[in-house]
Amino acid sequence: MIPGLETSLTIKLDSTGFPQLFLYKGLATFWRAGSWTGQRWVGIPEMRRSPIFNYSFVYNDEEISASGDIKDASIITRMIANETGEMQRFLWNHQDQRWVTIWSAPKEERDFYGHCGPNSNCDQTQVDKLECSCLPGFEPKSPETWPLRDWSAGCARRANASICKHGEGFVKVAAVKIPDTAVANADMGLGLKQCQRKCLRNCSCMAYASAFSESNGGTGCLTWHGDLLDINTYRDAGQDLFIRVDAVVL
Repeated sequence: MIPGLETSLTIKLDSTGFPQLFLYKGLATFWRAGSWTGQRWVGIPEMRRSPIFNYSFVYNDEEISASGDIKDASIITRMIANETGEMQRFLWNHQDQRWVTIWSAPKEERDFYGHCGPNSNCDQTQVDKLECSCLPGFEPKSPETWPLRDWSAGCARRANASICKHGEGFVKVAAVKIPDTAVANADMGLGLKQCQRKCLRNCSCMAYASAFSESNGGTGCLTWHGDLLDINTYRDAGQDLFIRVDAVVL
């Protein structure tokens, strides 16, 4: 990245909190692929078991790394971050002698980082509703601007909510890109049930999820203790996120 050039793009695997893949525009977070689920980046629902790549992710005390090795040496591929603000993956078509785009992100405005504001969810599956909605137990922080599609203020806990040892529990939000894990607490020695108990014991814990949701049925524990940022719902991908709510919501 060239210092001072605001439009420059950088792809980075950030190890802060629990590791994630980001696209930065200048110094600003532009798009988040999210954390590794065990098989894919959670924010890339198109990523499946590939006939072209062998994907791997290493996360231990000595190393944090990600790679995508090509299975067939005759295949030529490249990935770039271009001047329009996109990451793109290309394959070389030998027959037509041209590059073919097989993947790109972000595709539209709602893919941008934090599009719906804090404690909200960008649901890309509901074509007949507003794309942004508050998480369970939350309400628009600025109800006047919410219907006008200004979601920058996000959502806040509902007034008079009691979420500290007064019968609260958790609501599952399925198939999402889990919140920004830079501010998450990771405990890889806990399973999902243990993770729930850990979160419930701490009144400041807002949500929890498996760290690797597609690895041996789910391993590791992530907990969040502040605003939940950059959540997206997908049709057939993503992870389960468990949001702390009070007894009234339950």
